[in-house]
Amino acid sequence: MNLYILEMKKIRFSTYLWAILGIFASLLALGILFLFIFQIEKGQSGIPEEVELFANWNGLLALTTALAFVCFSVLSAVIAAKVVVSEYCGRNAIVLLSYPVKRKALLETKCLLVCGITTISAFISNIFVVGIMYVISHIFGIVPQMNTRHFVLTALISSILMGISSSAVGIISTAVGWKKRSGIATIVCSLIIVCVLTNFITVSPRNIIWVMLAISTVFFVIAIVIYHILANRIEKMEV
Repeated sequence: MNLYILEMKKIRFSTYLWAILGIFASLLALGILFLFIFQIEKGQSGIPEEVELFANWNGLLALTTALAFVCFSVLSAVIAAKVVVSEYCGRNAIVLLSYPVKRKALLETKCLLVCGITTISAFISNIFVVGIMYVISHIFGIVPQMNTRHFVLTALISSILMGISSSAVGIISTAVGWKKRSGIATIVCSLIIVCVLTNFITVSPRNIIWVMLAISTVFFVIAIVIYHILANRIEKMEV
């Protein structure tokens, strides 16, 4: 527990809290925009195929989840670049390796901190965005189709899986940043990953839980492998 407290003090969590609030505000603004896009198009004759995602809650959930995945994956990479890459590949490496703590335990603490902050903030943010969108839709009489009987459960599960996937992207990107000895490389790697995979989240909105489960499972396994690789390298580092 002392290691977690020490790491939290080192990274200045308040800085990332402002970033999380900024992401939440941006996602909420886009979510409200999606609602009004549906309202505008609904007034015309038929709904064009390209805006079908805005016409039902599963589609809106998929869109907000995809955008949250992008934002929090990059945030995860930013935190990982600060907590892991800059620490072990910079001047602080000698100090870290001199700690009277097992090296793997210290790395584990750092990785769990990255994953914990990302997963919790992504989950809470996405749930609040969808919840506020639902309230606003009723206030303004915007009623997208509810094509699932367990939407709340779907939103909860897909949000937690999205948070896990986002945190895993940060750990995966750490491998590239470690190899290049660059925090910027960590962030760029996360951007490449989300650019390639984000569209898969919106491919099948009705099956978003299974889509997110597949993505999070693959990413989680890769992240675990990368963690063990990094842990072994740290064990072999000399002071």
